[in-house]
Amino acid sequence: MAQTAISVSDFSFRYREAKRYAVRHLSFEVEEGGFLCVVGSNASGKSTLCNALVGLIPHHFRGKSRGSVCVFGKSVAERSVADTSSEVGFVFQNPFNQLSYTTDTVAEELAYGLCNRGVPRDEMERRVLEVARAIHLEGLLDRNPLELSGGQVQRVALGSTLILNPRILVLDECTTQLDPLGSEEIFDIVKRLNADGMTIVMVDHDMERVARCADTVLALERGNQVALGTPREVFGDEHITDHGVDVPDYVRITRALDRSGLAPGEVELTEGPTVDRVREALGR
Repeated sequence: MAQTAISVSDFSFRYREAKRYAVRHLSFEVEEGGFLCVVGSNASGKSTLCNALVGLIPHHFRGKSRGSVCVFGKSVAERSVADTSSEVGFVFQNPFNQLSYTTDTVAEELAYGLCNRGVPRDEMERRVLEVARAIHLEGLLDRNPLELSGGQVQRVALGSTLILNPRILVLDECTTQLDPLGSEEIFDIVKRLNADGMTIVMVDHDMERVARCADTVLALERGNQVALGTPREVFGDEHITDHGVDVPDYVRITRALDRSGLAPGEVELTEGPTVDRVREALGR
């Protein structure tokens, strides 16, 4: 039986001097090795949830908190951020916010966190090369991080998190500022990490990608939890768009085919089955 990696119970948080709660009464669990995608419109509470999962709430961002957020059975409120970070890695939306700005090369940037933890030099070099291969940075190790493209810097930010061997990886819309190719590169790496057993919590705006890769989807609206379930359960709900949550185009197409009677059936989430339904409608 899989261990519970994350447990959020009736969690609410209001930032200091804010008039309303950023999130209210959130309750869900993520099993170890699970892939949770968090979706919702702007100001729905996605980043607040991420900050709570990594301990920045309540230790860095102050305010009024209720309920609990636990990682592997331990409350993040009762642990230091440094302690929580030994198990939870966090990749920011803007990768430049994650750079140390104290290093001259990608290799040094990747090793920065290991230096702070006193890892021996030979072990540090081994892990830098290992992570560089995993995220396709082998040819950039001698480059200055500030001379790289946005997609490359995002991979450096991801690598600087992975090198610390977290059990859980939290990503807050880390592909938003990337072109489609760079975005898919990051997502392919994340999928591979999840296949290897890492627990993933990812905020993302590409619903086709969410439907393709997540095993659980959490939808938020103005801080409230409006849906939690499999991609088919969440995106198959005809009323989910009423909460500002978009759905994959394949859901719209197959729902229209069902309503028209041309190709009746459940909604589809991916390209292949949708193409089959369209062909059925066309009589091919």
